[in-house]
Amino acid sequence: MFRTKNNNAFTLVELIVVIVILAILATIAFMSFSDHSSSARDSARLSDTTNIRKWIE
Repeated sequence: MFRTKNNNAFTLVELIVVIVILAILATIAFMSFSDHSSSARDSARLSDTTNIRKWIE
C-alpha cells in the first residue's frame, strides 16, 4: 500500500564535504609542485652561472 521512496542521490552536505576535501588536496598538490619548480629553477641558475664562469676564464 505504502511505497518507500528509493532515494539514491547525494545530499548537499555530502557534496560540499567532497568539494572541500578535493580543494584541500588540490592546494597541497599545487604547493608541492610550486616547491619542485622553484628548486629546479635554482638548479638551472647554478648551472648557468657555472657555465658563465667557465666561459669567462
